[in-house]
Amino acid sequence: MQDPLDVGALLKHSPLFQDFDDDDMAVLTRESHAVRVSRHDFAFHRGDRADGFYVVVVGAIKLVLPGTHGQCKVIEFFGPGECFGEPFMFLNRPYAADAQAMEDSLLVWIGKRAIDDALHVHPRLARQMLAGLSARLHTLMCDIETVNLQSANERLIGYLLSLPRKFDRTRFPCSKSLVASKLGLAPATLSRTLRQLVRDGLIRVEGREVVIPNTTALQRQLIAG
Repeated sequence: MQDPLDVGALLKHSPLFQDFDDDDMAVLTRESHAVRVSRHDFAFHRGDRADGFYVVVVGAIKLVLPGTHGQCKVIEFFGPGECFGEPFMFLNRPYAADAQAMEDSLLVWIGKRAIDDALHVHPRLARQMLAGLSARLHTLMCDIETVNLQSANERLIGYLLSLPRKFDRTRFPCSKSLVASKLGLAPATLSRTLRQLVRDGLIRVEGREVVIPNTTALQRQLIAG
């Protein structure tokens, strides 16, 4: 039998709660627990009651809007230290999307009563959560602009430039089909656009890894449209 996980220690991995002392953490963990979600399983479904939110400790989660014909629209990806589901919780409305694990994941669920109590004793948390929600809104606005006003080439280049890079390398956080969904492209269109960027010498693709030998040249291509 596995030892129970220390929820407070797990939450310390999130920037939201790194400043919490033992008393603050005791308030927060009063109504919190660890959740293991296997790859392809769901943390919640659209329409479920949103009486809390989740923090990713290990793994990766995608937030998706399910379609009527089995298709889905990827909204966002969440990795270690990031939280998801809180906008629905604060609105006291059901979750408006599905949250599905892209790999075996360890999450912490925090109940609404616990976070309400924590906000009373830790005002800085309110500012941090507001900043996080504002950043999420900005990302969604940029996504709307991207899908409606940019070409496939512009969408893909902008996305590649937004990914974290180490030297000249970056990496798709998930399969190319999911990236295509997030960018509002058909998978075939994404593949065709990638191949064109490769032919133009702007990138090299090695599985999920993308090599950008000259960032300035790629940025220039984006500006040129």
